[in-house]
Amino acid sequence: MSMWSSEARTDRLLKDERERADRERLATLTATAKRGLVAFADTGAALEEIQRDELWRLEAPTWSEWCRETLGLTDRRVSQLMDAAKTARTLKGLGLKLPSSERVARELAGLTPEQAVEVWQEVTADDDAPSAAKVAKAARSRKPRKAGRKPALAKPISLRVPGAAVRIVPRKNGWSGMVAALEHALEVARQREAEQAKKAA
Repeated sequence: MSMWSSEARTDRLLKDERERADRERLATLTATAKRGLVAFADTGAALEEIQRDELWRLEAPTWSEWCRETLGLTDRRVSQLMDAAKTARTLKGLGLKLPSSERVARELAGLTPEQAVEVWQEVTADDDAPSAAKVAKAARSRKPRKAGRKPALAKPISLRVPGAAVRIVPRKNGWSGMVAALEHALEVARQREAEQAKKAA
């Protein structure tokens, strides 16, 4: 019995030690993340590690809440920082000069690593510190185009006819116009009336 409780105590001590180490690691990484945009690459890398290893669970029930409560940022903003850090790592790995700010690096997000390098080399060919707007303009031509918006459906139409009111509500699937809808409705109505007449007879 004492051997069992000794094992349980050892397990508990190990668990406590792991949690203490994780809390220390979280504190260190959070401090790095809070250093600000000056060190955006380090900030993004620290945030990636916190998210990847789920260290945020030590302080909050959700990633989104941890971002908001601990950093005062939305999880969307934190994702932008992490994306910028990934871009910086790609450029640094190839020996290229890093963007001057997270805002500039963020404009390369959404591109493949090859495209990001291509855009960065293009904009830095004649300018050591290109602006975010310049990078965005160069990146725009390489980013996949978003599918165009689907045309808006017509609004519901109400028609008054002798003895009734008819309402036509367009649907996404198969809307082909008011006249076609009315013709189809008329056919359905005729079939129903015929069925009712048979039942009544």
